[in-house]
Amino acid sequence: MKLRHCKYTASTGGCSSINHPEMNQLDCMWNCGFYSNQTQAFLSTLILLSHGIIPDKISYAMGFKRFKADPERDIYPDFYKMDPSVPVQLLKTVTLPDENRKQFDLYDFEYYNPVVKRFFSPSDLVLERKNVLIDKYGIDPNETIAVLYRGTDKRTEVRLGSPEAYMQAVKQVLQQTGPKKVLVQTDQTQVLDYFKQELGDMVVHFEETPTTSGREAMNTVMENEKKDTMDWMQWFDAALRVVSDCFIVVNHTGNCGLWMNLYRGNTNNVFQFDQFGNVY
Repeated sequence: MKLRHCKYTASTGGCSSINHPEMNQLDCMWNCGFYSNQTQAFLSTLILLSHGIIPDKISYAMGFKRFKADPERDIYPDFYKMDPSVPVQLLKTVTLPDENRKQFDLYDFEYYNPVVKRFFSPSDLVLERKNVLIDKYGIDPNETIAVLYRGTDKRTEVRLGSPEAYMQAVKQVLQQTGPKKVLVQTDQTQVLDYFKQELGDMVVHFEETPTTSGREAMNTVMENEKKDTMDWMQWFDAALRVVSDCFIVVNHTGNCGLWMNLYRGNTNNVFQFDQFGNVY
């Protein structure tokens, strides 16, 4: 089987991940957006499993450089922890996710869920921050509709669904469910303002995850403003886990949207805007 993103030896060659057999450690070397990096780590883990290898450790020391002050720091434990008690299947043929441009309801969650739980369970800090957000903003996931709208530079990768289309989807849900809180998780200030204008006090947004009115990705904005990108990303990952727990989610197509579904473990009650801006 051809290894797309992973090598067994410590040779580089520009690959995104390296497995060190002597340590049984997967080193992730990708240096793009956080969830793009995460998708590469996930793909590499799946490929190792397809070769009968269960890594004992995953390290981000060689990657994720945009999210740490010390370029050599391993930030995997800052976001995730392993749970070796979760069994995973060693399948020779593994359906790999088509990165971030595929219908998420076509993914093999029955196979993916144990992998996520074993290798990407939340760190204690992320879990603590998730609980802080739930308590601070009074979130009852069973009574909350979440909107995950990725704006800014995402328009260069996919055709974005319009804020009006997202709003229409939310209002159709509200007609069936009655009043609910609407958690708007977005990086685009204009989108947040639009939802507040349309839905007023029903809208909740976590101030711990700021927005921008420009078209640069938030991690670039944070870097330019000399902000602590790791602290911000830990809050964002906590927020994404809150979104994943919500009763209904209106989701986007991208790595962030993919990881919302991986945290959720399914696509039940999820409406996804695809790469062409259409909802299904």
